[in-house]
Amino acid sequence: MTMSDSLPVAVDVMGGDFGPEIIVRGAIQACNKLQIKVLLVGDENLIRAEMAKNTIDRPEMVSIFNAPEFITMEDSPTKAIRSKANYSIKQAFQLVKEGQAQSVVSPGNTGAMLAAGLYVVGAIEGISRPAIATLIPRADESHPTVLVDSGANVQCHAEQFAHFAIMGKFYSQALFNLPEPRIGILSNGTESSKGNDLSRASAYILSNIKDLNFIGFVEGRHIPRDIADVVVCDGFVGNIVLKTMEGSVELVVDSIRRNVSESWRGKIGMYLAKPIFKKLFKEKLDPSSYGGAPLLGLNNIAIVCHGSSNEKAIFNAIRVANQLYKAEIISKMTKSLVKIESILDDVSYEDGMWDRASGKFDIKKKKSIVERS
Repeated sequence: MTMSDSLPVAVDVMGGDFGPEIIVRGAIQACNKLQIKVLLVGDENLIRAEMAKNTIDRPEMVSIFNAPEFITMEDSPTKAIRSKANYSIKQAFQLVKEGQAQSVVSPGNTGAMLAAGLYVVGAIEGISRPAIATLIPRADESHPTVLVDSGANVQCHAEQFAHFAIMGKFYSQALFNLPEPRIGILSNGTESSKGNDLSRASAYILSNIKDLNFIGFVEGRHIPRDIADVVVCDGFVGNIVLKTMEGSVELVVDSIRRNVSESWRGKIGMYLAKPIFKKLFKEKLDPSSYGGAPLLGLNNIAIVCHGSSNEKAIFNAIRVANQLYKAEIISKMTKSLVKIESILDDVSYEDGMWDRASGKFDIKKKKSIVERS
């Protein structure tokens, strides 16, 4: 597909905390620097006013779809779908469904985006509910770890964990060009006897999927290390992990600032180390470097950004959306999910299954995790 006939990324400009200005600016940067077409969805008058403030190298690559209504934080996403026919995020998904756009990017309400996606385009066949995949930076220079689910599903069953693993696999492959991403289940220990009924049942299923590089249980401390490429958990645990790691980073930053200000030696040391800290906190630990998190499991590519996203985050979200579209990740997930249906049908849930399932784990792989930790 050439640039002239490629589909644009539909960008919801109405959902951010700071209004259309930041979103339009980030979209235009993606258009200018990456040569990606963008379709700006929102209040046309506001969009044109913001576009006039920016230089667009190729104006024909930026188009507008007028959708002046949007969902506020006070609105119920489900009710808004039915009452606001022309709200921006719903129209963005509709444009993808009609073949006028390739993917959706929005910094709006996550619940609204999920509800609109399910209502308009639906989920991949076999997926009961989409999941949020978040990139967790590592201590070394390797690619981030994919955490699935990080907040969409607070209560899960074993089949959903299998779906999360499949979706995380193809997401990791598309982003980092990994032939066989290592899949792990988050647990309270690496031994097969650890975990709860959910994690053990999930491990039993994943260990029986031949096309999946399942390495067993991993601990929370393994997430930012080169242990697993995809870590699977329910959204309740995943969101706590994510917020705890964010709080830990804030703790380190605030502690450094406080201690530096207390002595002239600290100030000199901080000045000398400034380039290192800039690289660490602005490139590796800055969420805007990754753009946003995909809602995996929908029938089209959808990237949800934080409401307070800056233009860098919007730029990177558009980049990732286009990358996933080119990798044909939706069709690959669909084909793979069909293959595991027979495995899921064979799994029974009577009492005592977990003890039998524990013997199915790959002990050699588990030993390698323990040795590396």
